[in-house]
Amino acid sequence: MALTRWRIPNPRNWYAPALALAGWCAFAWYLVAQALGGPAIIWNDSSAYGAVASKSLFSLAFWAGQRPPLSPLLIKIVGSSTGYEVAQAVIAALAWGALAWTVGRLVPSGWQRVVAVWVILAFASALPVTMWNRSVLSESLAMSTLALVFASVIWTARAITWPRIAATAVACLCFAATRDAQVWTVAFGSVVVGVYAVSRVGRSRRLARRAGALAVCLLSVAALTEWGTLSSHRTSSDLNDVLVVRIFPYPDRVAWFASHGMPEQKQIDHLAATTTAESGSAKVVDIPAQDPAFKPLRQWMADKGAGTYLLWLVTHPGYVITEPLQRPERAFNYAHGDLTFYAATQNRMPSPLTVVVWAPLIGLLFMAALAAYLGMILSEAWRERPWRAVLILTGLGVVAMLVAWHGDGQEVTRHTIEGLAQLRLGLWILIVVGLLGPQPGDTEAGGRQQPAG
Repeated sequence: MALTRWRIPNPRNWYAPALALAGWCAFAWYLVAQALGGPAIIWNDSSAYGAVASKSLFSLAFWAGQRPPLSPLLIKIVGSSTGYEVAQAVIAALAWGALAWTVGRLVPSGWQRVVAVWVILAFASALPVTMWNRSVLSESLAMSTLALVFASVIWTARAITWPRIAATAVACLCFAATRDAQVWTVAFGSVVVGVYAVSRVGRSRRLARRAGALAVCLLSVAALTEWGTLSSHRTSSDLNDVLVVRIFPYPDRVAWFASHGMPEQKQIDHLAATTTAESGSAKVVDIPAQDPAFKPLRQWMADKGAGTYLLWLVTHPGYVITEPLQRPERAFNYAHGDLTFYAATQNRMPSPLTVVVWAPLIGLLFMAALAAYLGMILSEAWRERPWRAVLILTGLGVVAMLVAWHGDGQEVTRHTIEGLAQLRLGLWILIVVGLLGPQPGDTEAGGRQQPAG
């Protein structure tokens, strides 16, 4: 009997994995070094997260408190602002590493996979993504959980198995428990998956059943996290911010709300007429908190304001799209769109790749056109489920920005950053897969996936 020869692995087969791992190690070091570059940055919202973290883990005040529970949970675990910085950086390194590995599996092994991994890590090193690791806020966790949502959705789109469905549900739960506006991304995602499940009923019951289960899981996640939002009444101040800058300064809008039950129309119009706006800023018609003349208005805002405002958005779809484009921007306390206002000034360590991977807004149009050309014409990657799943997540990034912008009247620069990152990240993934990915039917890029359908 001939002895089986031991095969010595070809060193060339290790070059690509070694380069990808080296890129991730450099990325992880950069995140931790940047987080430890100075003291934690404390904002007004930081004290609110700390207050929730001080509550009992088994209390309603923790899980349905004045802030979503994920950031307070991390604060409770680490116990200090410095520990929070480091924890955010470590979580970010792991989450973005998982996404980079997942995207890499969509393209052939070798230099294509290395490039795919490095592109995702380069995006994750951009200042608008990493700058939040120094702040005791929820934005860093929002970015990290966003990466996990992309990774789990891509992985599940390749093969809808029960473990992957569970992983996607958990990732979306963490994502929705980070910021209230992100609940709607999960809710809209559940609708898309539900429509897909219905469309598969006549073709593959097994696929339809699993897709339907995923839709139910995502809808349950959205319902659970939205319950925490509604029961805590933590969005009441957000509604006030919206009304004082986008409704009260405009008599026609005030008239519409008055026709739907809002009291004190004449007093609001008089207050608006006597309020002046700063140069280059929108008018803010703030209602005196202690003025008894406006007590009925404040009561209406608490009881029926949110429902009436939602009706206004539904019945004015043009407003939903065009209002964020008005200039001066109808918002306040938002650093006039300068995102670096929230970045550390001490030992900032900005990534030199930011200017490349975080192009100006006009560059998004070029990226969208390029992604469409590469994915739908050059490589026909659109025929594969992962590409289409990423496309949907990319579109939901626009929805996320609109939800965040219309959900509050101040700090819109910070509040919309997650949706903007979602849009940009999705475009980069679509470009990478469209440019480097295999032709339809090629299973070289990481194993066999279920039929496209």
